[in-house]
Amino acid sequence: MSQEHQTYTLTQLHTSIENWVRKTFSVKQVWITCEIAKCNEKNGHYYLELVDSIDGVRTAQAKGMIWRTNFSKIEHELRSFGLKTSDVLKTGLEIKCAVVVNFHKVFGLSLVINEIDPSTLLGDIEKQKVETRNKLIEEGLMNLQDALYFGPINKKIALIGSPETSGFEDFMNEIEHNPIYTNFKLKVFPVGVQSQDAIESIATAILEASNYNVDAIAIVRGGGSKMDLHIFNHYTICAAVAKCRIPIVTGIGHESDTSLIDEVAHTSTKTPTAAAKLFYMNIGVFSSQLSDASKNVQLKIRALIAQSSGELQFYSGILFERVDKILKLNSEALQRQVKKTQFDFNQYLVQSEVQLNDKLYHLKMNIGLNINNERSKLDTIKGLLFNNAENIVIDLEPAAIQKQYELVKLNILYLLSSSMEYLEFNIQKLGLVDPHQLFNKGYTISTVEGEDVNRRKKALKGQELITITNEYRIISKIKEINKRK
Repeated sequence: MSQEHQTYTLTQLHTSIENWVRKTFSVKQVWITCEIAKCNEKNGHYYLELVDSIDGVRTAQAKGMIWRTNFSKIEHELRSFGLKTSDVLKTGLEIKCAVVVNFHKVFGLSLVINEIDPSTLLGDIEKQKVETRNKLIEEGLMNLQDALYFGPINKKIALIGSPETSGFEDFMNEIEHNPIYTNFKLKVFPVGVQSQDAIESIATAILEASNYNVDAIAIVRGGGSKMDLHIFNHYTICAAVAKCRIPIVTGIGHESDTSLIDEVAHTSTKTPTAAAKLFYMNIGVFSSQLSDASKNVQLKIRALIAQSSGELQFYSGILFERVDKILKLNSEALQRQVKKTQFDFNQYLVQSEVQLNDKLYHLKMNIGLNINNERSKLDTIKGLLFNNAENIVIDLEPAAIQKQYELVKLNILYLLSSSMEYLEFNIQKLGLVDPHQLFNKGYTISTVEGEDVNRRKKALKGQELITITNEYRIISKIKEINKRK
């Protein structure tokens, strides 16, 4: 028989553990680091599942709670560091907290959270910010936006932000209701600004905006906690800003808030209102400078005109004198050119007349020969037709004779018609080369003793000149001859 052992009930065991924990930890506060696996709120109390792990393997787990009486104290402490409890009590976030260990014989071990150290969270934010900055520097992305041209006039603006937020409304109100300039063209790209999904959403919006015809891109977000604004330290957003080929202006947070996106962007402002103000103030300043410059230019021009009026009158006199001289020289040259053109044209007409007369003579000869040939052919065909007709008449019946007669008649008419058309066509061609057609167009022919004046080698002075036009035959006497230069 086995040896007798002292035996306890489970209640007795848990009561013993409960008493030991109460004596050991009831007045002792322990600082621990852990990860929040779950977090639920009920009636102002927060119930958490706290875990610890090594290389992804969970090594410890405990229930945690924040009683309503302690929550306001913790919330006030976090707010003093620019944090919200909703930013801290999130699944997956690692925290450093002060806990009191409790053990209940029914509900087991639990940890009551009395304090949360915000420095750990802020340290993680700064650590991630430094790591992201170093990565951007290593990849040469930190100063790419600085090389882009951001002129004084940027009227077409792509606006990235959340339309439901006060920061977005502040930007729109300032850009649309300022006293300096309001004729902006805005293309809005709505995005979320305070969730993990917002990172990809903002990066995508930057890429889409860069494909539009805009002068600048504005990214705005109102103030918030450091955790709210931490997404603007994310590498994905900062890299998208750096690689964008359009200058980006940021207006994120309040006066004291700074994010890594502000360091990467071309221009950063403290608030959405300040970002809007930058756009219209640049236009206002440029307009004022342009107006001042215009007035200065006008004053200087007037002074120069006043100083140069005497010189202008002097050079005007010289200019008018030279212009008159040039006009006279050009007039003489023009007259010589006109005479030369007239001489060349008359020479061309005489040459053309001779050539046309030759062609007309040959054409008449050819037409006469063609007409005689055609007449001979017609006579030959006529004789053949009549001879054949007599033979055909003997052999054919009266009806057939009549039919053949009609066919022969049609053939003869067709041949006669074709011949007449050919003769009329040649007569029309003959009319085209008629010299009288040239006379009708205003051309003339001048001869001396029946010889073209341009071809005459003998003396012309004192000779009788006959000029033939469309209606007249003009007889004149040559008094003087000047050769064209």
